[in-house]
Amino acid sequence: MEYIDFVVETIGSLENDKFEMLKKALIGEYLSFSIIQEDKVSKEELSEKVCDYFEKMILKSGKNFDKLIESYTKGIDYVVSNKIAKPTQSKKNKSVQEDIPRARKYYEKALTIKNSRNLSTRNLIDYSRLIFCLYMEIIKNNYAVISNFDFSANVLKPDNIINGMKMKEDFLIVKKKYFNIKELYSIDTCTFVIAIILLYTIINERI
Repeated sequence: MEYIDFVVETIGSLENDKFEMLKKALIGEYLSFSIIQEDKVSKEELSEKVCDYFEKMILKSGKNFDKLIESYTKGIDYVVSNKIAKPTQSKKNKSVQEDIPRARKYYEKALTIKNSRNLSTRNLIDYSRLIFCLYMEIIKNNYAVISNFDFSANVLKPDNIINGMKMKEDFLIVKKKYFNIKELYSIDTCTFVIAIILLYTIINERI
């Protein structure tokens, strides 16, 4: 996947109201303009700025855009993976699965998309919608394990999702945040930029 194609297929597809929301989410914390005022930034100008960001990320990290996307999918998978209910098994015959929770079925579907050989922007949007809808249910459930969820883009609240990701701790290291977004051109910060763009793209597509 090329970052220019990703930007065109996401930011380029946004309706005006969703584009304005995306601008507010990105400009200031992740992107900045020296001369142009935020409310004057056009879709083309923001797209160019995001492309510049990805280009610098590639140069600084030594990773191509596919690898940055791989880091993104790994990151958002981490926030849900241990909060999805596992299949229950028969006490008499442990080799027989009694029930696979709906959330687990959809999570496994998301993993199938993520692990596909040629991940397109469309695949990435579909994968992200599954993961973010699962994550919204986890947030609503006070970060406890879930067995069911609402697979509707209408439930997605970008601020809640991004704030939840910021607070996510590494369970292997006590009191250490999983994502380190102190540096603008870090893999974790790039994950947040990609997540925000995809969240508003998914919301843009909802009926």
